Amino acid sequence: MDADRQARIDALAAAVLKPAQPTPYTFKITVVNSALVNAVAAPGGAIVVFRGLLDRTDSAEELAGVLAHEFQHVLHRHATRAIFQHASAGILMAAVIGDVSAVVAFGLEGARMLGDLSMSRQAEAEADGDGMRMLQAAGIDGAGMVTFFEKLAALHGDPGRGKYLMSHPAPQERLASMRALSAQGRRPAARLMADYDWSDIKTMCGSETPPQSPPR
Repeated sequence: MDADRQARIDALAAAVLKPAQPTPYTFKITVVNSALVNAVAAPGGAIVVFRGLLDRTDSAEELAGVLAHEFQHVLHRHATRAIFQHASAGILMAAVIGDVSAVVAFGLEGARMLGDLSMSRQAEAEADGDGMRMLQAAGIDGAGMVTFFEKLAALHGDPGRGKYLMSHPAPQERLASMRALSAQGRRPAARLMADYDWSDIKTMCGSETPPQSPPR
């Protein structure tokens, strides 16, 4: 367990969730060591982020945008409806009680099954809009959400790399809506985690070589 980097992700999640408090959910973020470009929400507040998605974030604001989107799926109970429609019994029980450790215990295949759950267009639009508003209420620059979803749109058509886009379709009209909402918000004076080299977060699964100390 990479406690230091997990603590940074937990702090980021807490900052995003601040405008929604109190909530009936206890949110928990788990990073799964898989190259899939995906993130999924389970009922109860369990959020699984795949390493492939984390690797493609270039700032805390971009990951904050993904988390805000997934938090909204939980808050709107989109994940609950999708789980009951599609999931197998074992994954269903683990997800319903919000036990992400139990979900991951089913192996990567279980996490992938959650990732394969499809949300409706309406559910995605709600997660987009309310996720952006959550970021703005938290004083987080919503442009990070826009830039990251633009990256996902660029990955479309590659079955290995475009997983998140496949399960979270992002047509141009959705991107246009995100851009419009982002433009309505005030830009924060400071970046999130401005004193932290964001590339370091990607080493929590050993996916990148840790930054070297400068020569003395």
